[in-house]
Amino acid sequence: MIILVRHGEATHHTEHFTGGWTDSNLTDKGRRQIEAAAEKLAKDFSGKMPRFRILCSDLKRAHESAVIFAEKLGIEKVEDFAFLREKNNGEAAGLKESEARSIYCPPPTLKELDHRNYPGGETRREFFRRSVDGLHEAADWDKENLIIISHKGTIQNIIFDWLGMDIEDVNRLNFSVDILPSSLSVLGINKWKEHAIFRLNDLSHLQAQEGYGIHKFKLGGIDALYQK
Repeated sequence: MIILVRHGEATHHTEHFTGGWTDSNLTDKGRRQIEAAAEKLAKDFSGKMPRFRILCSDLKRAHESAVIFAEKLGIEKVEDFAFLREKNNGEAAGLKESEARSIYCPPPTLKELDHRNYPGGETRREFFRRSVDGLHEAADWDKENLIIISHKGTIQNIIFDWLGMDIEDVNRLNFSVDILPSSLSVLGINKWKEHAIFRLNDLSHLQAQEGYGIHKFKLGGIDALYQK
């Protein structure tokens, strides 16, 4: 089982800095979001917690989120990896969004895979390969239970690869998935031995928090997911 978690709201969101490799911290709201997500997961497992590794991006907002999950779930350590970072935005990292506009290089089309939006940044193809190749080297997807706490683009890349798609397939099919702050997505092997998505962008843990309008939909329980 692979549980994918996007970090909670971070200071680059609220202070209008660029994302990417800007090393921002969780806001108070972001910490509450992650605490709610971790509490929901602990409740879902309720006394039958499988053995998990927690892997996270080494950027502060992801590491902070991972530490909260480790404390709530009783997992002793988190493992930081640079390959789980968001797409590298090069010279724009650490800049205000208004400042970054002056060095932004717009792509000729929205279908470019080898274009760099900022000097020193990654292309879409480089970002995809860094994310998925790094994870394949660090863990056995089909045999280990993993909680991966990372960023929107990185989680998208992991899901694409889990479904057997390369970045060229994603581009050709014009395919994407939405991954919001603190959301939970769950990947696993179903009874037909297929790579399946059991949850996607689940924000049900935020329903009780003021200011969130979450669409209600029924999801399969953890009992149906845990088969290892």
